[in-house]
Amino acid sequence: MFKRLILCVVSVFIFSNCSGGGNGGVANPGETVTVSGLVTYTHYKTTQDGIDYNNPIEKPIRGAIAELRNSSGVVLQSGNTSATGAYSFSAPASAALSIVIKAALGTPGTPRLRVVDNTDGGKLYALALNITSGTSNLTQNFNANSGWDGSSYAGLRTSAPFAILDSIYQAERLVLSVDPTATFPGLTVNWSKNNIPASGDKTLGQITTSHYTANELYILGAENIDTDEYDASIITHEWSHYFEDNLSRTDSIGGSHGTDDILDPRLAFGEGFGNAFSGMVLNDPLYIDTVGASQESVGVGMNLDADSVIDGSRLNGGIFLDGFYSEFSVQEVLYDLFDSGVSDDDNIGLGFKPIYDVMVGGQKTTPAFTSIFSFLKYLKDTNLGISADITALAAGENIGSGAGNEDEFEDLGLGRRIYTTIPVDAPPLLLDVDGDPLQTWSIYGPITANNPGNKLYNRMFFRFSIPASRNYTIEVSSVGSDDVGFTLNEKGSKTFVDSLNGGGTERLIKSLSPSLYSMDIYSFGKATEFTVRIF
Repeated sequence: MFKRLILCVVSVFIFSNCSGGGNGGVANPGETVTVSGLVTYTHYKTTQDGIDYNNPIEKPIRGAIAELRNSSGVVLQSGNTSATGAYSFSAPASAALSIVIKAALGTPGTPRLRVVDNTDGGKLYALALNITSGTSNLTQNFNANSGWDGSSYAGLRTSAPFAILDSIYQAERLVLSVDPTATFPGLTVNWSKNNIPASGDKTLGQITTSHYTANELYILGAENIDTDEYDASIITHEWSHYFEDNLSRTDSIGGSHGTDDILDPRLAFGEGFGNAFSGMVLNDPLYIDTVGASQESVGVGMNLDADSVIDGSRLNGGIFLDGFYSEFSVQEVLYDLFDSGVSDDDNIGLGFKPIYDVMVGGQKTTPAFTSIFSFLKYLKDTNLGISADITALAAGENIGSGAGNEDEFEDLGLGRRIYTTIPVDAPPLLLDVDGDPLQTWSIYGPITANNPGNKLYNRMFFRFSIPASRNYTIEVSSVGSDDVGFTLNEKGSKTFVDSLNGGGTERLIKSLSPSLYSMDIYSFGKATEFTVRIF
């Protein structure tokens, strides 16, 4: 028997009027009893028809911080719920008490993850239940309800923060299953029923979309518009960006992305990895984002193990839709590398550990910008026995990864060069790898006055090798009056140079050591010609 209880925030406790089932009588001074039980939250599966409200599931609240408090709110004991949602405290007998379950993971004194209300001063979500202990042990189970009455959220959406918490708990467990020593830096998850898909003031819920930024997640919660608390694919996808940012590395430039977009390869990898990672965490290739009235529609619904576009399809008769610039190609390659079983359509089933090892190893320290190329290079380096199979799998998505010409920067096998080599201590470089004048391009997406874009060739890539330790000058000069900027990449440590507002030369003087380096050059307003020199 599970009791329902209400949602509260830890700064303002509001308790339900539930009491325990202990025996009456007067306890001897100092006498204690055990108060224990299970805590659950109401969960709903997501389907191609939206959220399945007809089949609620009571799932355990796992790993959450639990507290036993006296009638004055003083914490008597604390701990964490178990993998089955169990809690247990030694409590004073015949006393008015409360059990508090926080939407937080980590040690009680210093939680590493907190689910808070960004529209209410960042208050932490928690559950609270009043009980009265007797003179014998007390078992008290309780459940965080969804508030769904069959047609709308008529009640408090108590389960929502714990649904989010549990998706992240699953993601952490996947990482810990292959690396028990992994640690997770602090993360704040901002969820509110007021969070809407509009840009503006995040304290008012105007969060644009569910997203990650600087050790914070913002999650949509607007009923009849877009709620993401039960969309585990979305939660784990966004957590993957936190994973890349803290345990691995990401060079993704972010920005909007959608079906058939020809993306900057850094963005394509980050989003493709996020999609594939969600399937790895949930052990489910179906990626679903529910939206709309009564959450009955699907904004995104795809099978990670299947082609998202027909092989050979082209964008307006031009470039193939599959490729290193497609998040959907990247996700399929990564998920196919991971999964196995009778429904699989390839002969590789690595599981998560080899993928994790690359993400925290070679992908973290590559001198190239992170992309599917750098990932595949280091995966093949550590899995030589199936290198040919990996190459073939990637080629099926129009991604060349070497075939004897392994390179972490770009595709040498199929000849699509995206990096131009800059000679050091030489005259300014005027031409790209194809012999054309150096310039940014807007053929796959716009370059605006305040945004250099995130599509393929909006930003041009370069590589160079430093022969000796000393100060070097990097100069990027606009041919004309257009504004240019650049990013120097030192194995993930980036220096952004964009001091001018208009034409001229952007310049960086920096001490560099012998190594390979990469950089990108971009423009504002429109596609722009430029030259580059390192001396």
